Amino acid sequence: MKKLKQKILHLGCGPKKIPGSIGIDINNNIGADVVHNLNKFPYPFKSNHFDKIVAENIMEHLENIPKVLEELHRICKNNSKLIVTTGHFSGIDSFTDPTHIHFFTSRTFDYFIPGTNLFELQYSKAKYRKIKIRLGPDKSGFPLNLLLKLINIYPVIYEKRFAFIFPVGVISYELQIVKDK
Repeated sequence: MKKLKQKILHLGCGPKKIPGSIGIDINNNIGADVVHNLNKFPYPFKSNHFDKIVAENIMEHLENIPKVLEELHRICKNNSKLIVTTGHFSGIDSFTDPTHIHFFTSRTFDYFIPGTNLFELQYSKAKYRKIKIRLGPDKSGFPLNLLLKLINIYPVIYEKRFAFIFPVGVISYELQIVKDK
């Protein structure tokens, strides 16, 4: 049986769009498939359309994160994946870029994850499941790899006590869209 091709949206794709994905960006000079301001809602896609969304270094530029996550939730199918990579608040680059308006921690998306204390604040009706969070770069050598392993076992302790002593610079999230039946 032939496996169906996933519909992937590359959010804020810039000039390095993921092959086979639909790229959306505000810049009409980079070859995005769809030119759209991601701060304007709704996005130009029908509901329940995508199997996966990749957001690389774009979320920190967007004005209203709860509204963005609601919109991504709308355009994704149930159980779709949302992959977000962005600067961690501890990294100097998070503050260097004057277009960054949000800073991210290991708990930022807990506002959208049922069962967490932050979800109880009811910022949004959109629901996600946390699959994986990774603080620091994917590839690094020894001894950095050992230190990152420890940081990722205790991310909240790291963020409260050690983040500005040893900044990881980047954080990645893998979330799953949860839709009520």
